[in-house]
Amino acid sequence: MSSEKIGSVDTILGAGSDFKGQIIAKGTIRIDGRVEGNVSSEEGIIIGEKGTVKGNVSAKTVLITGKVNGNVNAAKRLEIMPVGQLQGDIRTPRLAIAEGVIFKGNCDMGFEKFEPELKFDPNRPRK
Repeated sequence: MSSEKIGSVDTILGAGSDFKGQIIAKGTIRIDGRVEGNVSSEEGIIIGEKGTVKGNVSAKTVLITGKVNGNVNAAKRLEIMPVGQLQGDIRTPRLAIAEGVIFKGNCDMGFEKFEPELKFDPNRPRK
């Protein structure tokens, strides 16, 4: 998967930018800077190679080539590229992790229907 398969990018947080707070987007967002807070999109989230997120990430499709320190909820698919790093739990029905990825956390790939959500609840009862 690549950023082209996610769709056109509507919002960009450029390299060298710092943002503190919650980001909620309808379209695809690309993060090449640093975010401290939760990031949610109804479509896709791309964490670029120089991008870092310290907070939860939630979208239909998530592509990580940078660093995420938080939980990821991808309603359709999560892909972590070779230089990507994720420290947190994953909820997604489809997962691709490249060789060389750093991942520390738990993964839930149950067959229930996932919906993007603003908050990831790791204590959610399992069916």
